[in-house]
Amino acid sequence: MTVCTPSPSPCPGRGRTAHGRWLVAVVAVGAGVTACTDEAGSDTEPPETSSNPGAASDAAPTDLGPAPDTAADAARPTPFDAALAVTERNGRLYDASGREVLFRGVNARVAGLFDVGFSDGRLPLIPVEAFGPADCRFLSTQLGANLLRLPVNWSALEPIRGRFDEAYLDRVEAVVRACAEEGVHTLVDLHQDAYSKEIGQDGAPLWAIVPPPATLLGGPLTDLEARRLSPQVIAAFGSLYDNVDGLSDAHAAMAAHVARRIASLPGVLALELHNEPVSFQAPRLADFHERSGRAVRAAAPSLPIAFEPDALRNLRDAAAVTHPFPFDGTIYAPHLYTGVFSRGRDNWADGNVEALERSMAGTRREADAHGAALLVGEYGIDPRAPRALEWLGHVHRLFDENLASAAFWVYEEYGEGQWGLYDAAGPREAPTRGPLREAIALAVAHPYPQAVAGRLVSTVFDPARNALEVTFADPDPGEHWLSAPALRYPAGVRVHCDDEVVPHRTGPGRVAVYCGGARLELLPAPP
Repeated sequence: MTVCTPSPSPCPGRGRTAHGRWLVAVVAVGAGVTACTDEAGSDTEPPETSSNPGAASDAAPTDLGPAPDTAADAARPTPFDAALAVTERNGRLYDASGREVLFRGVNARVAGLFDVGFSDGRLPLIPVEAFGPADCRFLSTQLGANLLRLPVNWSALEPIRGRFDEAYLDRVEAVVRACAEEGVHTLVDLHQDAYSKEIGQDGAPLWAIVPPPATLLGGPLTDLEARRLSPQVIAAFGSLYDNVDGLSDAHAAMAAHVARRIASLPGVLALELHNEPVSFQAPRLADFHERSGRAVRAAAPSLPIAFEPDALRNLRDAAAVTHPFPFDGTIYAPHLYTGVFSRGRDNWADGNVEALERSMAGTRREADAHGAALLVGEYGIDPRAPRALEWLGHVHRLFDENLASAAFWVYEEYGEGQWGLYDAAGPREAPTRGPLREAIALAVAHPYPQAVAGRLVSTVFDPARNALEVTFADPDPGEHWLSAPALRYPAGVRVHCDDEVVPHRTGPGRVAVYCGGARLELLPAPP
Protein backbone atom coordinates (compact mmCIF):
# COMPACT_ATOMS: atom_id res chain seq x y z
CA MET A 1 0.00 0.00 0.00
CA THR A 2 1.07 3.56 -0.69
CA VAL A 3 0.74 6.10 2.11
CA CYS A 4 0.03 9.63 0.88
CA THR A 5 0.10 12.80 2.98
CA PRO A 6 -1.17 15.94 1.23
CA SER A 7 0.48 19.28 1.78
CA PRO A 8 -1.33 21.75 4.06
CA SER A 9 -3.72 24.05 2.24
CA PRO A 10 -2.77 27.73 2.36
CA CYS A 11 -6.43 28.62 2.70
CA PRO A 12 -8.77 26.49 4.86
CA GLY A 13 -12.00 25.51 3.19
CA ARG A 14 -15.38 24.84 4.73
CA GLY A 15 -15.68 21.25 5.84
CA ARG A 16 -19.45 20.91 5.68
CA THR A 17 -19.61 22.84 2.44
CA ALA A 18 -17.33 20.26 0.88
CA HIS A 19 -19.73 17.71 2.34
CA GLY A 20 -22.55 19.27 0.37
CA ARG A 21 -20.65 19.62 -2.88
CA TRP A 22 -19.89 15.92 -3.14
CA LEU A 23 -23.60 15.28 -2.81
CA VAL A 24 -24.22 17.75 -5.63
CA ALA A 25 -21.86 15.77 -7.83
CA VAL A 26 -23.47 12.46 -6.96
CA VAL A 27 -27.02 13.71 -7.42
CA ALA A 28 -26.10 15.19 -10.77
CA VAL A 29 -25.71 11.61 -11.93
CA GLY A 30 -28.97 10.20 -10.62
CA ALA A 31 -31.38 12.98 -9.65
CA GLY A 32 -32.51 16.44 -10.61
CA VAL A 33 -32.31 19.51 -8.38
CA THR A 34 -34.49 22.58 -8.59
CA ALA A 35 -34.15 25.93 -6.88
CA CYS A 36 -36.46 28.87 -6.21
CA THR A 37 -36.28 32.15 -4.30
CA ASP A 38 -38.21 33.97 -1.60
CA GLU A 39 -37.79 36.68 1.00
CA ALA A 40 -36.21 35.98 4.41
CA GLY A 41 -36.18 37.72 7.74
CA SER A 42 -34.13 37.37 10.88
CA ASP A 43 -35.44 36.48 14.34
CA THR A 44 -32.06 36.71 16.05
CA GLU A 45 -30.43 39.69 17.68
CA PRO A 46 -26.90 39.92 19.10
CA PRO A 47 -26.59 39.65 22.86
CA GLU A 48 -26.50 42.79 24.94
CA THR A 49 -23.59 41.66 27.07
CA SER A 50 -20.36 39.84 26.35
CA SER A 51 -20.01 36.22 27.41
CA ASN A 52 -16.76 34.72 28.66
CA PRO A 53 -17.03 31.04 27.74
CA GLY A 54 -14.48 29.94 30.28
CA ALA A 55 -16.10 31.83 33.10
CA ALA A 56 -19.55 30.72 32.06
CA SER A 57 -18.52 27.08 31.90
CA ASP A 58 -17.00 27.09 35.38
CA ALA A 59 -19.78 29.00 37.13
CA ALA A 60 -21.59 27.24 39.95
CA PRO A 61 -25.10 25.93 39.19
CA THR A 62 -27.97 28.20 40.07
CA ASP A 63 -29.71 27.53 43.38
CA LEU A 64 -32.48 24.97 42.97
CA GLY A 65 -34.65 26.60 45.61
CA PRO A 66 -36.06 25.15 48.83
CA ALA A 67 -36.00 21.47 49.55
CA PRO A 68 -39.25 19.58 48.89
CA ASP A 69 -41.66 19.41 51.80
CA THR A 70 -43.21 16.00 51.23
CA ALA A 71 -42.13 12.51 50.32
CA ALA A 72 -44.02 12.88 47.05
CA ASP A 73 -42.10 16.04 46.20
CA ALA A 74 -38.82 14.41 47.18
CA ALA A 75 -39.46 11.61 44.70
CA ARG A 76 -39.84 14.05 41.83
CA PRO A 77 -36.78 14.69 39.66
CA THR A 78 -34.78 17.88 40.05
CA PRO A 79 -34.94 20.29 37.10
CA PHE A 80 -31.57 19.17 35.81
CA ASP A 81 -31.83 15.40 36.31
CA ALA A 82 -30.84 13.64 33.08
CA ALA A 83 -30.90 10.15 34.56
CA LEU A 84 -34.53 9.55 33.59
CA ALA A 85 -34.92 6.90 30.90
CA VAL A 86 -36.60 8.04 27.69
CA THR A 87 -39.11 6.06 25.67
CA GLU A 88 -40.90 6.66 22.35
CA ARG A 89 -44.65 6.19 21.92
CA ASN A 90 -46.70 7.16 18.90
CA GLY A 91 -43.99 9.40 17.52
CA ARG A 92 -43.37 11.33 20.75
CA LEU A 93 -40.75 11.02 23.47
CA TYR A 94 -41.54 10.58 27.16
CA ASP A 95 -39.49 10.40 30.33
CA ALA A 96 -39.95 7.85 33.09
CA SER A 97 -42.54 10.00 34.86
CA GLY A 98 -44.68 10.13 31.73
CA ARG A 99 -43.94 13.71 30.72
CA GLU A 100 -43.55 14.56 27.05
CA VAL A 101 -39.99 15.71 26.34
CA LEU A 102 -38.07 17.59 23.66
CA PHE A 103 -34.31 17.59 23.19
CA ARG A 104 -32.28 20.46 21.78
CA GLY A 105 -28.51 20.83 21.82
CA VAL A 106 -25.34 20.38 19.79
CA ASN A 107 -23.00 17.90 18.14
CA ALA A 108 -19.46 17.82 19.49
CA ARG A 109 -16.34 16.13 18.16
CA VAL A 110 -14.38 15.07 21.23
CA ALA A 111 -10.63 14.47 21.45
CA GLY A 112 -9.99 10.82 22.22
CA LEU A 113 -13.33 9.79 20.71
CA PHE A 114 -13.45 11.30 17.21
CA ASP A 115 -10.86 9.06 15.60
CA VAL A 116 -8.91 10.98 12.95
CA GLY A 117 -5.31 10.25 14.04
CA PHE A 118 -2.75 7.64 13.07
CA SER A 119 0.08 5.72 14.70
CA ASP A 120 2.18 5.17 11.55
CA GLY A 121 3.55 8.67 11.02
CA ARG A 122 0.67 10.10 9.02
CA LEU A 123 -0.53 13.49 10.26
CA PRO A 124 -3.98 13.77 11.89
CA LEU A 125 -6.76 14.69 9.50
CA ILE A 126 -8.26 17.53 11.56
CA PRO A 127 -7.71 19.07 14.99
CA VAL A 128 -10.16 17.86 17.64
CA GLU A 129 -10.55 19.67 20.95
CA ALA A 130 -10.99 18.27 24.44
CA PHE A 131 -14.53 18.25 25.83
CA GLY A 132 -15.37 17.79 29.48
CA PRO A 133 -17.59 18.77 32.42
CA ALA A 134 -17.13 22.51 31.86
CA ASP A 135 -18.39 22.13 28.28
CA CYS A 136 -21.40 20.11 29.43
CA ARG A 137 -22.10 22.90 31.93
CA PHE A 138 -21.85 25.52 29.21
CA LEU A 139 -24.38 23.63 27.08
CA SER A 140 -26.81 23.37 29.96
CA THR A 141 -26.37 26.74 31.65
CA GLN A 142 -25.59 29.16 28.85
CA LEU A 143 -27.43 27.51 25.93
CA GLY A 144 -30.30 25.94 27.88
CA ALA A 145 -29.53 22.70 26.03
CA ASN A 146 -30.34 19.19 27.18
CA LEU A 147 -28.79 17.19 24.31
CA LEU A 148 -25.30 16.24 23.17
CA ARG A 149 -25.02 14.23 19.97
CA LEU A 150 -21.72 12.44 20.45
CA PRO A 151 -20.00 11.04 17.32
CA VAL A 152 -17.99 7.86 17.96
CA ASN A 153 -16.12 5.80 15.38
CA TRP A 154 -16.04 2.09 14.51
CA SER A 155 -12.29 2.39 13.80
CA ALA A 156 -11.66 3.11 17.49
CA LEU A 157 -14.35 0.81 18.84
CA GLU A 158 -13.07 -2.28 16.98
CA PRO A 159 -9.60 -1.62 15.51
CA ILE A 160 -9.02 -5.38 15.19
CA ARG A 161 -11.91 -7.50 13.98
CA GLY A 162 -13.72 -9.11 16.89
CA ARG A 163 -11.77 -7.17 19.56
CA PHE A 164 -13.53 -4.21 21.14
CA ASP A 165 -11.57 -1.46 22.87
CA GLU A 166 -13.18 -1.20 26.30
CA ALA A 167 -10.92 1.71 27.28
CA TYR A 168 -12.40 3.68 24.38
CA LEU A 169 -15.89 2.92 25.66
CA ASP A 170 -14.78 4.00 29.13
CA ARG A 171 -13.97 7.42 27.63
CA VAL A 172 -17.39 7.51 25.97
CA GLU A 173 -18.95 6.70 29.33
CA ALA A 174 -17.01 9.51 31.02
CA VAL A 175 -18.45 12.10 28.64
CA VAL A 176 -21.97 10.68 29.01
CA ARG A 177 -21.76 10.80 32.81
CA ALA A 178 -20.26 14.30 32.85
CA CYS A 179 -23.10 15.67 30.74
CA ALA A 180 -25.75 13.77 32.70
CA GLU A 181 -24.51 15.58 35.81
CA GLU A 182 -25.43 18.84 34.07
CA GLY A 183 -28.82 17.73 32.80
CA VAL A 184 -27.65 16.99 29.26
CA HIS A 185 -28.70 13.72 27.60
CA THR A 186 -26.39 12.03 25.08
CA LEU A 187 -27.28 10.56 21.72
CA VAL A 188 -24.39 8.22 20.93
CA ASP A 189 -23.84 8.42 17.16
CA LEU A 190 -21.98 5.72 15.20
CA HIS A 191 -20.42 8.31 12.92
CA GLN A 192 -18.73 8.22 9.54
CA ASP A 193 -17.73 10.74 6.89
CA ALA A 194 -16.38 9.35 3.61
CA TYR A 195 -16.46 5.86 5.16
CA SER A 196 -13.11 5.70 7.01
CA LYS A 197 -10.20 7.84 8.17
CA GLU A 198 -7.97 5.60 6.07
CA ILE A 199 -9.56 6.74 2.80
CA GLY A 200 -11.87 9.57 3.86
CA GLN A 201 -12.34 11.38 7.18
CA ASP A 202 -13.69 9.00 9.85
CA GLY A 203 -15.71 5.85 10.36
CA ALA A 204 -14.81 2.24 9.68
CA PRO A 205 -11.57 0.45 10.62
CA LEU A 206 -9.04 -0.53 7.96
CA TRP A 207 -10.09 -4.19 8.06
CA ALA A 208 -13.66 -3.19 7.15
CA ILE A 209 -12.64 -1.56 3.86
CA VAL A 210 -13.47 -4.04 1.09
CA PRO A 211 -11.82 -4.20 -1.36
CA PRO A 212 -8.66 -3.21 0.56
CA PRO A 213 -7.50 0.28 -0.41
CA ALA A 214 -4.52 0.68 -2.69
CA THR A 215 -3.70 4.02 -1.06
CA LEU A 216 -3.94 5.15 2.56
CA LEU A 217 -4.49 8.86 3.04
CA GLY A 218 -3.31 11.16 5.79
CA GLY A 219 -3.72 14.73 6.96
CA PRO A 220 -4.18 17.54 7.10
CA LEU A 221 -7.53 17.07 5.40
CA THR A 222 -7.91 19.50 2.49
CA ASP A 223 -9.71 17.34 -0.08
CA LEU A 224 -12.78 15.90 1.63
CA GLU A 225 -14.95 16.43 -1.44
CA ALA A 226 -12.61 14.38 -3.61
CA ARG A 227 -12.37 11.65 -0.99
CA ARG A 228 -16.15 11.31 -0.73
CA LEU A 229 -16.37 10.75 -4.47
CA SER A 230 -13.38 8.43 -4.77
CA PRO A 231 -13.98 4.96 -6.23
CA GLN A 232 -12.57 3.25 -3.15
CA VAL A 233 -15.01 5.09 -0.84
CA ILE A 234 -18.03 4.31 -3.03
CA ALA A 235 -16.94 0.67 -3.33
CA ALA A 236 -16.45 0.38 0.43
CA PHE A 237 -19.98 1.61 1.13
CA GLY A 238 -21.32 -0.92 -1.36
CA SER A 239 -19.48 -3.76 0.34
CA LEU A 240 -20.82 -2.73 3.75
CA TYR A 241 -24.46 -2.55 2.70
CA ASP A 242 -24.22 -5.72 0.59
CA ASN A 243 -22.68 -7.60 3.56
CA VAL A 244 -19.58 -8.56 1.59
CA ASP A 245 -17.25 -10.57 3.84
CA GLY A 246 -19.89 -10.28 6.57
CA LEU A 247 -19.29 -6.54 7.01
CA SER A 248 -22.91 -5.67 7.73
CA ASP A 249 -23.02 -8.49 10.28
CA ALA A 250 -19.83 -7.15 11.84
CA HIS A 251 -21.30 -3.64 12.05
CA ALA A 252 -24.38 -5.05 13.74
CA ALA A 253 -22.25 -6.90 16.29
CA MET A 254 -20.29 -3.72 17.00
CA ALA A 255 -23.52 -1.72 17.45
CA ALA A 256 -24.86 -4.37 19.83
CA HIS A 257 -21.68 -4.25 21.90
CA VAL A 258 -21.94 -0.47 22.22
CA ALA A 259 -25.62 -0.74 23.11
CA ARG A 260 -24.88 -3.15 25.95
CA ARG A 261 -22.27 -0.75 27.35
CA ILE A 262 -24.36 2.40 27.22
CA ALA A 263 -27.94 1.23 27.81
CA SER A 264 -27.84 1.60 31.59
CA LEU A 265 -25.83 4.81 31.75
CA PRO A 266 -27.60 7.87 33.15
CA GLY A 267 -28.62 10.34 30.50
CA VAL A 268 -28.28 8.13 27.42
CA LEU A 269 -31.05 9.08 25.00
CA ALA A 270 -30.43 6.59 22.18
CA LEU A 271 -27.91 4.86 19.95
CA GLU A 272 -27.78 6.08 16.35
CA LEU A 273 -26.96 3.25 13.96
CA HIS A 274 -25.08 5.02 11.16
CA ASN A 275 -24.40 8.64 10.27
CA GLU A 276 -25.31 9.81 6.74
CA PRO A 277 -25.68 6.44 4.98
CA VAL A 278 -24.49 6.43 1.37
CA SER A 279 -26.42 3.55 -0.15
CA PHE A 280 -28.44 5.12 -3.03
CA GLN A 281 -30.66 2.02 -2.85
CA ALA A 282 -33.53 1.92 -0.35
CA PRO A 283 -33.79 -1.89 -0.08
CA ARG A 284 -30.16 -2.46 0.88
CA LEU A 285 -30.17 0.44 3.37
CA ALA A 286 -33.34 -1.02 4.90
CA ASP A 287 -31.66 -4.41 5.19
CA PHE A 288 -28.59 -2.84 6.81
CA HIS A 289 -30.74 -0.92 9.30
CA GLU A 290 -32.83 -3.96 10.14
CA ARG A 291 -29.73 -6.11 10.68
CA SER A 292 -28.13 -3.60 13.07
CA GLY A 293 -31.44 -2.71 14.70
CA ARG A 294 -32.22 -6.36 15.43
CA ALA A 295 -28.82 -6.81 17.06
CA VAL A 296 -29.22 -3.67 19.19
CA ARG A 297 -32.72 -4.71 20.28
CA ALA A 298 -31.42 -8.10 21.39
CA ALA A 299 -28.57 -6.50 23.33
CA ALA A 300 -30.53 -3.62 24.90
CA PRO A 301 -34.29 -4.09 24.51
CA SER A 302 -35.33 -0.76 26.02
CA LEU A 303 -32.68 1.47 24.43
CA PRO A 304 -34.21 3.79 21.79
CA ILE A 305 -32.69 3.43 18.32
CA ALA A 306 -32.03 6.44 16.10
CA PHE A 307 -31.66 6.07 12.34
CA GLU A 308 -31.20 8.27 9.27
CA PRO A 309 -32.32 8.31 5.66
CA ASP A 310 -29.84 8.13 2.80
CA ALA A 311 -27.47 11.11 2.85
CA LEU A 312 -28.98 12.28 -0.43
CA ARG A 313 -31.71 13.87 1.66
CA ASN A 314 -29.19 16.57 2.59
CA LEU A 315 -29.54 17.84 -0.96
CA ARG A 316 -32.91 16.59 -2.14
CA ASP A 317 -34.65 17.83 1.03
CA ALA A 318 -36.92 14.78 0.90
CA ALA A 319 -36.67 11.04 1.44
CA ALA A 320 -39.25 8.55 0.20
CA VAL A 321 -40.30 6.12 2.93
CA THR A 322 -40.58 2.89 0.97
CA HIS A 323 -39.29 0.69 3.79
CA PRO A 324 -40.58 1.88 7.21
CA PHE A 325 -38.18 1.17 10.06
CA PRO A 326 -39.39 -2.15 11.47
CA PHE A 327 -38.99 -1.53 15.23
CA ASP A 328 -40.83 0.37 17.95
CA GLY A 329 -39.08 2.81 20.25
CA THR A 330 -37.26 4.65 17.48
CA ILE A 331 -36.10 8.14 16.53
CA TYR A 332 -35.91 9.38 12.94
CA ALA A 333 -32.81 11.57 12.75
CA PRO A 334 -32.46 13.26 9.35
CA HIS A 335 -30.15 16.20 8.74
CA LEU A 336 -31.32 19.65 7.68
CA TYR A 337 -29.01 21.68 5.47
CA THR A 338 -31.60 23.16 3.14
CA GLY A 339 -30.09 25.98 1.08
CA VAL A 340 -26.69 25.50 2.69
CA PHE A 341 -25.41 22.92 0.19
CA SER A 342 -26.89 23.92 -3.17
CA ARG A 343 -25.33 24.38 -6.58
CA GLY A 344 -24.20 28.00 -6.75
CA ARG A 345 -26.16 28.92 -3.61
CA ASP A 346 -24.02 27.80 -0.71
CA ASN A 347 -25.01 29.09 2.73
CA TRP A 348 -28.56 30.09 1.84
CA ALA A 349 -27.58 32.88 -0.51
CA ASP A 350 -31.05 32.83 -2.09
CA GLY A 351 -32.88 33.20 1.24
CA ASN A 352 -35.57 30.75 0.19
CA VAL A 353 -37.82 30.36 3.24
CA GLU A 354 -40.40 28.24 1.41
CA ALA A 355 -37.76 25.62 0.63
CA LEU A 356 -36.85 25.45 4.32
CA GLU A 357 -40.49 25.06 5.27
CA ARG A 358 -41.04 22.28 2.71
CA SER A 359 -37.94 20.42 3.84
CA MET A 360 -38.84 20.63 7.51
CA ALA A 361 -42.44 19.60 6.87
CA GLY A 362 -41.02 16.65 4.96
CA THR A 363 -39.00 15.52 7.97
CA ARG A 364 -42.18 15.41 10.03
CA ARG A 365 -44.07 13.42 7.37
CA GLU A 366 -41.15 11.01 7.02
CA ALA A 367 -40.92 10.49 10.80
CA ASP A 368 -44.66 9.82 10.94
CA ALA A 369 -44.41 7.35 8.07
CA HIS A 370 -41.73 5.47 10.02
CA GLY A 371 -43.79 5.65 13.21
CA ALA A 372 -40.82 7.32 14.92
CA ALA A 373 -40.10 10.43 16.98
CA LEU A 374 -38.39 13.27 15.09
CA LEU A 375 -34.93 14.52 16.04
CA VAL A 376 -32.97 16.49 13.44
CA GLY A 377 -29.53 15.03 14.12
CA GLU A 378 -27.62 17.82 12.39
CA TYR A 379 -28.47 21.31 11.21
CA GLY A 380 -26.11 24.17 10.62
CA ILE A 381 -24.60 26.79 8.38
CA ASP A 382 -21.24 28.51 8.08
CA PRO A 383 -21.50 31.04 10.95
CA ARG A 384 -19.57 33.58 8.87
CA ALA A 385 -22.19 33.52 6.09
CA PRO A 386 -24.10 36.79 5.62
CA ARG A 387 -27.47 35.13 6.18
CA ALA A 388 -26.46 32.66 8.88
CA LEU A 389 -28.53 34.27 11.62
CA GLU A 390 -31.59 34.51 9.39
CA TRP A 391 -31.28 30.85 8.44
CA LEU A 392 -30.93 29.76 12.06
CA GLY A 393 -33.88 31.88 13.11
CA HIS A 394 -36.17 30.31 10.55
CA VAL A 395 -34.94 26.80 11.30
CA HIS A 396 -35.55 27.17 15.04
CA ARG A 397 -39.04 28.49 14.34
CA LEU A 398 -39.70 25.42 12.19
CA PHE A 399 -38.42 23.08 14.89
CA ASP A 400 -40.96 24.67 17.23
CA GLU A 401 -43.80 24.43 14.73
CA ASN A 402 -43.06 20.74 14.16
CA LEU A 403 -42.38 19.93 17.83
CA ALA A 404 -38.99 18.57 16.79
CA SER A 405 -35.88 17.80 18.77
CA ALA A 406 -32.59 18.84 17.14
CA ALA A 407 -28.80 19.09 17.46
CA PHE A 408 -26.76 21.97 16.00
CA TRP A 409 -23.66 21.14 13.94
CA VAL A 410 -21.17 21.81 15.49
CA TYR A 411 -19.89 22.88 18.93
CA GLU A 412 -16.44 23.80 17.59
CA GLU A 413 -14.46 23.16 14.42
CA TYR A 414 -11.03 24.49 13.46
CA GLY A 415 -9.82 22.21 10.68
CA GLU A 416 -10.95 22.22 7.08
CA GLY A 417 -14.13 23.98 8.13
CA GLN A 418 -14.57 26.94 10.43
CA TRP A 419 -18.05 26.15 11.71
CA GLY A 420 -19.07 26.09 15.35
CA LEU A 421 -19.74 28.37 18.30
CA TYR A 422 -16.14 29.58 18.63
CA ASP A 423 -13.63 31.40 16.48
CA ALA A 424 -10.24 29.76 16.04
CA ALA A 425 -7.20 31.10 17.85
CA GLY A 426 -3.49 30.40 17.52
CA PRO A 427 -1.49 29.48 14.44
CA ARG A 428 -3.22 27.97 11.40
CA GLU A 429 -1.25 24.75 11.74
CA ALA A 430 -2.32 24.31 15.39
CA PRO A 431 -5.62 26.16 15.96
CA THR A 432 -7.33 26.20 19.33
CA ARG A 433 -10.55 27.58 20.79
CA GLY A 434 -10.88 31.34 20.49
CA PRO A 435 -13.66 33.75 21.47
CA LEU A 436 -17.29 32.72 21.58
CA ARG A 437 -19.28 33.74 18.50
CA GLU A 438 -21.87 35.46 20.63
CA ALA A 439 -24.55 36.09 18.00
CA ILE A 440 -24.45 32.48 16.81
CA ALA A 441 -24.47 31.15 20.38
CA LEU A 442 -27.45 33.37 21.19
CA ALA A 443 -29.30 32.02 18.17
CA VAL A 444 -28.66 28.44 19.32
CA ALA A 445 -29.78 29.38 22.84
CA HIS A 446 -33.42 29.17 21.72
CA PRO A 447 -35.79 28.45 24.66
CA TYR A 448 -38.18 25.51 24.42
CA PRO A 449 -40.10 23.14 26.72
CA GLN A 450 -37.84 20.36 27.93
CA ALA A 451 -40.56 18.38 29.72
CA VAL A 452 -44.33 18.92 29.80
CA ALA A 453 -46.65 17.29 32.34
CA GLY A 454 -49.35 16.73 29.75
CA ARG A 455 -49.56 16.63 25.95
CA LEU A 456 -47.49 19.30 24.23
CA VAL A 457 -49.60 21.32 21.79
CA SER A 458 -47.35 24.21 20.75
CA THR A 459 -44.18 26.08 21.57
CA VAL A 460 -43.48 29.59 20.27
CA PHE A 461 -40.51 31.82 21.03
CA ASP A 462 -40.55 35.57 20.38
CA PRO A 463 -36.90 36.75 20.26
CA ALA A 464 -37.87 40.41 20.30
CA ARG A 465 -39.37 39.96 23.78
CA ASN A 466 -37.31 36.91 24.80
CA ALA A 467 -40.68 35.34 25.52
CA LEU A 468 -41.47 31.61 25.32
CA GLU A 469 -45.11 30.49 25.18
CA VAL A 470 -45.98 26.81 25.63
CA THR A 471 -49.47 25.35 25.39
CA PHE A 472 -50.44 21.86 26.45
CA ALA A 473 -53.48 19.67 27.00
CA ASP A 474 -54.44 16.96 29.49
CA PRO A 475 -52.29 18.39 32.29
CA ASP A 476 -51.29 16.20 35.20
CA PRO A 477 -49.89 17.20 38.61
CA GLY A 478 -46.29 16.87 37.45
CA GLU A 479 -43.62 19.53 37.06
CA HIS A 480 -42.96 21.28 33.77
CA TRP A 481 -39.35 22.06 32.79
CA LEU A 482 -38.58 25.01 30.52
CA SER A 483 -35.24 25.85 28.93
CA ALA A 484 -34.04 29.22 30.25
CA PRO A 485 -30.53 29.83 28.83
CA ALA A 486 -28.38 32.31 30.71
CA LEU A 487 -27.36 33.88 27.41
CA ARG A 488 -31.01 34.91 27.00
CA TYR A 489 -31.87 35.54 30.63
CA PRO A 490 -28.76 36.81 32.46
CA ALA A 491 -30.91 38.43 35.17
CA GLY A 492 -33.31 35.53 35.61
CA VAL A 493 -36.90 34.87 34.54
CA ARG A 494 -40.51 35.06 35.59
CA VAL A 495 -43.12 32.43 34.72
CA HIS A 496 -46.85 32.79 34.05
CA CYS A 497 -49.39 29.98 34.21
CA ASP A 498 -52.54 31.05 32.34
CA ASP A 499 -51.48 34.71 32.73
CA GLU A 500 -50.80 34.51 36.47
CA VAL A 501 -47.30 34.72 37.91
CA VAL A 502 -46.37 31.43 39.57
CA PRO A 503 -43.35 30.40 41.65
CA HIS A 504 -40.63 28.40 39.98
CA ARG A 505 -37.43 26.61 40.83
CA THR A 506 -34.27 27.33 38.90
CA GLY A 507 -31.52 25.00 37.73
CA PRO A 508 -28.66 25.50 35.31
CA GLY A 509 -30.25 26.90 32.16
CA ARG A 510 -33.79 25.80 33.01
CA VAL A 511 -36.72 26.34 35.35
CA ALA A 512 -39.24 23.95 36.91
CA VAL A 513 -42.83 24.99 37.55
CA TYR A 514 -46.22 23.53 38.40
CA CYS A 515 -49.15 24.65 36.26
CA GLY A 516 -52.56 23.00 36.18
CA GLY A 517 -53.75 25.21 33.34
CA ALA A 518 -53.07 25.01 29.63
CA ARG A 519 -50.50 27.73 28.94
CA LEU A 520 -47.07 28.66 30.25
CA GLU A 521 -45.12 31.81 29.46
CA LEU A 522 -41.44 32.38 30.24
CA LEU A 523 -40.26 36.01 30.32
CA PRO A 524 -37.19 37.92 31.45
CA ALA A 525 -37.28 38.89 35.12
CA PRO A 526 -38.45 42.48 35.62
CA PRO A 527 -35.68 45.01 36.30
